[in-house]
Parts: sequence; C-alpha cells; structure tokens
Amino acid sequence: MSSRRLPPVWLFAGMGVVVVALFSWLTYQNWTNDLALADRGVETTARVTDVGSKGRVRVEFTTADGRQVSTLVGQGDEADGTRAGDTIPIAYDPQNPTSEVRDTRVPENHRLAWFTTGITLFALVSVPIATWHLAREHRRRSGVLRP
Repeated sequence: MSSRRLPPVWLFAGMGVVVVALFSWLTYQNWTNDLALADRGVETTARVTDVGSKGRVRVEFTTADGRQVSTLVGQGDEADGTRAGDTIPIAYDPQNPTSEVRDTRVPENHRLAWFTTGITLFALVSVPIATWHLAREHRRRSGVLRP
C-alpha cells in the first residue's frame, strides 16, 4: 500500500477543468484565425523584422487602409530559410490584422489547430477518468472500498 498523500478530488477536478478550458480557448483561437485567413485573407507583402530562436517569424506590413502592423507568422505557416530583412508574401485578416498571418509560399495547413484540438479532446476524456480513479482511491484508502 502506498503511503503517498493524494491531492483532494475537488482540487484535481478544478485544475482539470482549467486545463480543458485553456486548451478549448487555444483551439478556438487557432481555428478562428485559420478560417479567417482562408475566408477573407488579403494578400500583401511584408518585411521580416526578426526570426526568433525557435523559428518564429515577426513581420511588418501595411494594411489596405494604410495602417502599419507588426505581428507574427503563424507556427507552421513560415517558409524554411526565411531571414530578417526578407520581403515575403503574406495573407492577413483585414478584420484583425494584428493576429497571426500566413506566409503564402507555404501550403495552407492547420497543424497547430489540429494539435490543440487533439489535446483538448484527450483532456476532455482523461480528466474525468483520472478524477474518478482519484475519488475511488480516496474511498479505498478511507476503508469504504475493499482493495
């Protein structure tokens, strides 16, 4: 028998709800941005201002209405070999130009959106199961259930 102390069921379940809510929000944001770029994306050119250590590409561009915008290219939506100072073709959402843009040299993909969808679905299934097992172990240790 383990002498390890178990977390309270309410705390574990509450943290699980927070995790599911966070990944649900991330999934919604990713899909909303991807679909907005596909439906109403406007093509223009942008100047690459920075390529971060993890490959994140920051660009500056001017919108059709003349606003100067600085934002990131979506993860997985950047072409290999992009360097600071390059001029690249992008698609941006005219309703929200500061959200992530897509490098139009790269085929449209939804890798990050599908990834967060998978994590969200996994959490939706695993958190209740793990909470149930934790509650069962609490009952077993308190003598309500036999081993």
